Amino acid sequence: MSSTTTLDAEYIVALLKQCLKWKNSSSIKQSKIVLNLFIDFLQLRVVPKKDSAQNTFRKYLKQYHSAKLEGKLETWIEVGLEGNPDIINELQDKIKKVEEFGNNIGQEPPVVEKPLPEEPEIQKEEVKANEIVEEAEDIFADVKVRGNGEPEPELDNPIIVPWDFSVVADSALQHAVMFAPILGGTIYLLHIVKKRKDIEPTKAKLEKIANESFEKYKVKPEVLVREGNIFKTITEIANNNKAKLVVMGTHGVKGIQKLTGSWALKVISGTNTPFVVVQSAPRSKKIENVVFPVDYKKENKQKLKQARLLAKHYDINFILVVAKDIVNEQFKKKTKTNLNYVKGFFKQNNISFKVVAVEGTDSSAEAALKYAAENMPDLIMILTNRNLNIQDYMLGVEEQKIIANPQKIPVMVINPRQVHYASYSAFGNAV
Repeated sequence: MSSTTTLDAEYIVALLKQCLKWKNSSSIKQSKIVLNLFIDFLQLRVVPKKDSAQNTFRKYLKQYHSAKLEGKLETWIEVGLEGNPDIINELQDKIKKVEEFGNNIGQEPPVVEKPLPEEPEIQKEEVKANEIVEEAEDIFADVKVRGNGEPEPELDNPIIVPWDFSVVADSALQHAVMFAPILGGTIYLLHIVKKRKDIEPTKAKLEKIANESFEKYKVKPEVLVREGNIFKTITEIANNNKAKLVVMGTHGVKGIQKLTGSWALKVISGTNTPFVVVQSAPRSKKIENVVFPVDYKKENKQKLKQARLLAKHYDINFILVVAKDIVNEQFKKKTKTNLNYVKGFFKQNNISFKVVAVEGTDSSAEAALKYAAENMPDLIMILTNRNLNIQDYMLGVEEQKIIANPQKIPVMVINPRQVHYASYSAFGNAV
């Protein structure tokens, strides 16, 4: 089994469950010391030493049939592995020995990807999605971000509109005015200058824009001018102030504007804040149809919180778009698993949805673009990838194609949550 599989948190927890079953089986007479070594290694070296993480692990040892505890433990193991990459080789060795133990007693290692039941069974066994999301939020709230602490926010629940005095910036402001009542935040027009001496003159120009926007939209935004560059400064302000949303205008992928599609993606990929990227003014004052692409990635679930928030304020129909012609069997199975999870979440929250399988592609991005071109939804909701390089920005990635879609449909872009666990000494103190 490859290292990429064995270091997957789902597999590790499945293997732990199998170890506990083997330990409790009176029919197995072989020495079980290798099982104990694996269990102890997970508790002492992999699972973070934080009380809530260790409590989850101890509870799971006693209740390893609990799907709720299983999900929480998977999250803590992911956090532990990310915070301590030096243990990977040791962990792989422990996993290999447990797998050999299973082979010696004539039992295969656990299979994480179970065949999915038909739709009626899925409905009976739907995950309590609200519970899972709330617990995941509790876990992430408990995780310490690597660094020297977070600065105190200086802005009041900001909805940030990067402002470059262009038509698309004004379009972004109009969209922000639509979202402000939903999110309950304050709109800030943010302009970045290269020299400190330009701050005050620019503020005066922005104040004029703010007054004009009050006359047009009955909302007066605050103004904010900072020295820096668009890639670092927007990210810093959004992250440091826990911005509710950044609404940004883009000029598409043509020309060499300040925020082309690719550079917009570079700004987005550095933040923890959802973005709405727009190319034109709102076509309507309400949001009714939202395209929600579903693919094989586990991070798909992180779009659900924003989907639920939108559904609380608008009568929305979500279109769960999947590619029909996926060739890779593993990707196909994972996509189906994610689709059933998302469907379960929407059913639990009484959110309207329909599933559309788009023919002629194995890419969820292409499927979303095809559907959007034919049906003109009000919004497309996507997840971006943090691991981008310069070739991605120059040549284009799937997210960029959606952001710069020819129909100029607004796109909500959510970054996968990235958490780091603080290092801990042998005595349990943060280092």
